[in-house]
Amino acid sequence: MAESRPELVRSLSLLDITMIGIAGMIGGAIFILVGPAMDEAGPALMVVFVINGIITLFTALVYAELGSALPEAGGGYQWIREGLPRPNAFISGWMAWFAHMIAGSLYAVGFGSFLGHFLTIIGLVQFSGIDKLIAALAIVLFTYINVKGISETGKIGNAVTFSQLAIIGVLILAGLGSIFFVEHDWTANFEDFLPKGTIGLVLAMALTFIAFEGYEIIVQTGEEVKNPKRNIPRAIFISLAVVVCIYVLFTFSFLGGLDSEKLGAEVWKFIVQFIQNIALHILLQ
Repeated sequence: MAESRPELVRSLSLLDITMIGIAGMIGGAIFILVGPAMDEAGPALMVVFVINGIITLFTALVYAELGSALPEAGGGYQWIREGLPRPNAFISGWMAWFAHMIAGSLYAVGFGSFLGHFLTIIGLVQFSGIDKLIAALAIVLFTYINVKGISETGKIGNAVTFSQLAIIGVLILAGLGSIFFVEHDWTANFEDFLPKGTIGLVLAMALTFIAFEGYEIIVQTGEEVKNPKRNIPRAIFISLAVVVCIYVLFTFSFLGGLDSEKLGAEVWKFIVQFIQNIALHILLQ
């Protein structure tokens, strides 16, 4: 008797899967990793994001090709299952699950830490474990949304991603506004461009490469994508291009938007110290 297999509905548009890819990559990495990475690369963090984006592009090309040729649920696991003996697919599947668990945990903890710190500062809550509670609630909420179905996941994912992009956009515009409309020598902030040399650049690349992990989620939804042969490659390349631009603009606007004379220190060092102080305060709560 033939084994029956449930049919999935192709309900995700190009916009839906592009937003899924962007949300998967940005997550909390840009907020959590900017400090440690800038400590290694200084203002050259912009170059780090560009290089990592180019390196990621080679893997993205493979995902785009295979994702459009085999638009089925499972993504990379499905490809390995079709092309290699079964133990390889089993190992690959669990490695992917483990990687996503680590990344998801990082984003949940980062979200809980920053939101909890903000709520504590404004006096709304005085509960020492608020960051852990928020992280746990976020995991439970998004698990429930995914269980509900792909349609709800796509809609809520779009809303969350647009909100996230709006917040980052406001921060970028504030920094660019300071560069172009506030009188200070912003070019001086980029003079010590690579303070720790090539070693610092390479270490920053290693720290931030996880910030490009996420676009592969697009191909994992291949069986639920409308016109997958056309939309999957486009979504992968659009999301990757958008994320690289956001990372570079975010770094440039923050570095250039601050006045080193008023801060009394090099801007990149001030940003590193500021983020480290926040992290230390959160850990000591």
